[in-house]
Amino acid sequence: MLALPALLFVIGCATSAARTADDYEPGSAPRPQFVKDNETCARQATIDQRRFGIGGEMDPTHGTFNRMYDACMRASGYQRKQKEAK
Repeated sequence: MLALPALLFVIGCATSAARTADDYEPGSAPRPQFVKDNETCARQATIDQRRFGIGGEMDPTHGTFNRMYDACMRASGYQRKQKEAK
């Protein structure tokens, strides 16, 4: 019985923030194109979150949003920034 709440807690802590353009390298894309692609991906991820996310827009993990946003940005040719080692 305690496994499910513990799992949800771990998932929640691991992915608690929605991805943004700040999480991606623009590479050689012109700034206006990068901004446009970000807006398109964020819109697509928001729609996906509403349809399939646990708790809809109230999902504290943003898991569904992040998966769709990441897939969209990668498909647009962008790479996620590497997290800095602490």
